[in-house]
Amino acid sequence: GVQTCALPICLHGFGVVTNVGQYTQNMRMPGMLFTRTLRSPHPHAKIKKIDLTKAKALSGVVAILTKDTLPAEYRDVKMGSGPPDRFLFNEEIFEVGSPIAVVAADHEHVADEATHLIEVEYEVLPATLDMMEGAQPGTVKQWDNKEDGTIIAKTPPLLRGNPDGARADFNIDAVLTRNTEQHMPLEPTNSLMYWDQNRLVAYYTNQHAHGSRAGLSQALKIPVNRVRVIQPGYMGSGYGYRSGIDLAEAHAAILAKITGRPVKCMYTREEDFVTRTHRPEFRNEMKMGVNRDGSIAYGHFRVFGNVGAQRGGAANGSWFNMQTLYKIPNLKLEAIDV
Repeated sequence: GVQTCALPICLHGFGVVTNVGQYTQNMRMPGMLFTRTLRSPHPHAKIKKIDLTKAKALSGVVAILTKDTLPAEYRDVKMGSGPPDRFLFNEEIFEVGSPIAVVAADHEHVADEATHLIEVEYEVLPATLDMMEGAQPGTVKQWDNKEDGTIIAKTPPLLRGNPDGARADFNIDAVLTRNTEQHMPLEPTNSLMYWDQNRLVAYYTNQHAHGSRAGLSQALKIPVNRVRVIQPGYMGSGYGYRSGIDLAEAHAAILAKITGRPVKCMYTREEDFVTRTHRPEFRNEMKMGVNRDGSIAYGHFRVFGNVGAQRGGAANGSWFNMQTLYKIPNLKLEAIDV
């Protein structure tokens, strides 16, 4: 007789292809507010004045957060590593896209219109836009920096064997570069947050609910058992850059607390590109010795990572290739984040 094989039905796949899955982007709640963020067009500047008069007068605007209107308890909250310090709102800004004001309104179009009504007076300061220029001793420092120029960090070198004294049949000197790569998931980063009495509930496009929970706990200065982060099971990809929260998630949670209403925070595609993490530009200055039998005699790799003004280390993340993937008995690794 004819044999049949019953294939398992992938119910999750049905939600993906039909868009009936519980994507955070599609979630709505009664009385929900929408946020839009006014961001700095300058890579380095001081904010001299913010005028919210016209924005507040726009019908449908409920609340606006700035460095001046942020509740006092959150003004010392920092996110990420520094210097330069990255507060929820900075008076001196060090990156294009730094938040200046966050509007919460009854409709997303109202919130967007309100950001265009906010008047900001900047004192534009010198900025370094080239990674290698930023690594030079003569480059103007933008903060109290013990390193040259705009270098954020230098990892202590890793040494193995005698890389300076080793010899090989062939010696290779090369400078290898890679441009910035940006993740592009189909679903933009977004969240829906509300407070259930003294407990924050956050639906959020995240790949690491516990890490996001810890980040919100620290930013809001509340115990982790008062934060519930829900990953609804559907997310339009992440590629590793949704392992935690950024400034916008803390802003949304604070606005939800201030207004007593659910808050929807939806990044634009531009904001996803500019404000979220990415794979940075790299420069690898390589000296390597190779023998005729195919073995690597020695290697000296000096890696620069263009991590931006307020990002953590990245250059030493490339070390594992040379450190563990290949057998290199004489090795020196250097890492410089700019």
